[in-house]
Amino acid sequence: MRILAAVLGRPIDHSKSPLLHRAAFAALGLTTSEYGRVDLGADELEDFLDSHPDETGFSLTMPLKDRLVKLAAERGWTIDDTAALTGAGNTVVRSGEQIQVANTDVRGIVGAIAPHLSVAEREGTRGAGAGRATILGAGATAASALVACRDLGITEVEFLVRSPDRARRVVELAEQIGLSASLAPLERIGPSAIVISTLPAEAAPHLEWDASFTAGDVPSGDVHSGVALDVAYAEASSFLAAAAAHGLLPVDGTAMLVEQAVAQSEMFVGAAAMPFDLPTGQELRDRISAAMYSALRDTAAASRD
Repeated sequence: MRILAAVLGRPIDHSKSPLLHRAAFAALGLTTSEYGRVDLGADELEDFLDSHPDETGFSLTMPLKDRLVKLAAERGWTIDDTAALTGAGNTVVRSGEQIQVANTDVRGIVGAIAPHLSVAEREGTRGAGAGRATILGAGATAASALVACRDLGITEVEFLVRSPDRARRVVELAEQIGLSASLAPLERIGPSAIVISTLPAEAAPHLEWDASFTAGDVPSGDVHSGVALDVAYAEASSFLAAAAAHGLLPVDGTAMLVEQAVAQSEMFVGAAAMPFDLPTGQELRDRISAAMYSALRDTAAASRD
């Protein structure tokens, strides 16, 4: 059997998902499998899925994540716990007559940040921002970032938003999962062990940083005051540059992109009933991850030549 999949969203031309998933297929020897991209708005999602019944699955980006979970509830599809909790799904997988909707963004955010947190930061015992996170934005990805913060040991989250009325969803979600949440204007970042921007690259404003952040770049090998993740994977992130200048370890959005894509690829392979000689479990995840990171490095090197 072969895997037929694609990434859906609008805009979609910038998406690195085809590069990543095609690299995974090649590494697994799935030479006849295909992964494309489709420009699609939220009001077009239902008709599109109905008219493409043969695909193994899809990756979804904005503005489709909220609509996918609502559609899955209307259709009686299986919704995984994370997608149900956040109200946002980024993956559709078909296995026979079964259709599953999942959210792998939370796993992606945790996977991108966790390796860079010290034990003290994970336990919330160090520094002015210990146990605290700041999230820029309040949309579907912010909901995933919130759940990821809980999984990383955070107990208090501040959302920086332009419209407090639109942030009601994430504040209610914070209460549901046992986190303390507050709202503030998109102006100043307070003491935090984790800072996550869920804003589009072009929408990230210039922000003030609390005096508790270290002034100046932290030398390699020194302990950072926290970790900053920009989920947008633009070539240059002014948000990450500012975070680094204030002592945080900057994590590019491609790390989250790969980590969530590894989970999706694993689901595609499982749903397509691939041959038993393929690796499974951690071995499968490691092979997919290595192929995806290698593809990104090769592309970056080629663009510099």
